[in-house]
Amino acid sequence: MTFAFGHLIGAWIPGKIYEKIKHIKLSHYTWFFLILGGILPDADFILEWTLHNDAHRTFTHSIFFLITAPLFIYLFFKYLKHNKESSQYALALASGIAMHLVLDMATSYYGIPLFWPNLTHISFYHIGLIDHASPSFLDSSAQNLHKSLKLAILDMGLGTTWIFYLWYKKQVQF
Repeated sequence: MTFAFGHLIGAWIPGKIYEKIKHIKLSHYTWFFLILGGILPDADFILEWTLHNDAHRTFTHSIFFLITAPLFIYLFFKYLKHNKESSQYALALASGIAMHLVLDMATSYYGIPLFWPNLTHISFYHIGLIDHASPSFLDSSAQNLHKSLKLAILDMGLGTTWIFYLWYKKQVQF
């Protein structure tokens, strides 16, 4: 299971690789959409927490979302804002979302419903249906919550390391 900072780093790495290969600097807005795409699929946690349902890893973790969210950004910036960078923003958002989906498939045995509304979950280790009668993450045993807490702490450590790296490279200031 990858947490927020892991997804942020997962979206940041392809951006830096792209900059190195193309010998260009991405704009602040492009970076915003790339990083946003890295965490946007987990916005469904808000629905799960507020509505007390199993919304996590549904439509926001699918090819449907990978196509529609960037398409919305493209259309918004192209036709409402008349911005020439609209395709770059949409591609950045799509890249971030794609990295999020790949990380979730790589770090979770049960994976994601890549072809939602088909509920078959796909990961690098398993293809199958999830039993929704089983307890959700929030209803897990103390042992599972303890394991998730350890992973969250590791994730915070990665995030803190990343922020200090950016500070060291003088890309952020405090």
